[in-house]
Amino acid sequence: MRFIKDLLFFDVNATGADTDKDSVVQLSAILVDKNNLLEKDYFNAYIRVSYLDSVIFEHAKLLGIEAEVLRKSPKVFDAVKQFRAKFGDRAMLATHNVANLMFLKSSFKKAGLPFDFDPHVVELWTLGYVYALNYGLKKMPSFATFLDYFKLKVKNPADALERTRLEVEIFKKIIKEA
Repeated sequence: MRFIKDLLFFDVNATGADTDKDSVVQLSAILVDKNNLLEKDYFNAYIRVSYLDSVIFEHAKLLGIEAEVLRKSPKVFDAVKQFRAKFGDRAMLATHNVANLMFLKSSFKKAGLPFDFDPHVVELWTLGYVYALNYGLKKMPSFATFLDYFKLKVKNPADALERTRLEVEIFKKIIKEA
């Protein structure tokens, strides 16, 4: 299957679930080719949201990384600016749920940068739900359900880049069978 645009799969780790008050602390993305769905490029940034050691230690624990890595990480403005510089707005966004999209938009807003990506977004959860209905999966189609169904393994569930790569694999398997 060929797509009109390259797909930019992305995932985030955030300090909580509320896009109005919580912050993204990791932004990861995989750009896949529209013709063959092979990885063309990737992005991974941890984002420091505070200079306070107690907050840095809390977020580092959430991410499963050393506090020093987070201490040296860019603020949201710089991370989003790097993301934007690397990918522009030419690809179609793809993610496993709408909350990720809201967090990405919120990060762009916090950085004071325009969010002018294509309004069409590939949402893996909805695609997975239709797939599950058609192929008789008896479980609710979650990330874990599809990892199990397609026999994929996650080494570090706290790593957004690893989850993004697995989401791309799940997407490829669903597209191949659809």
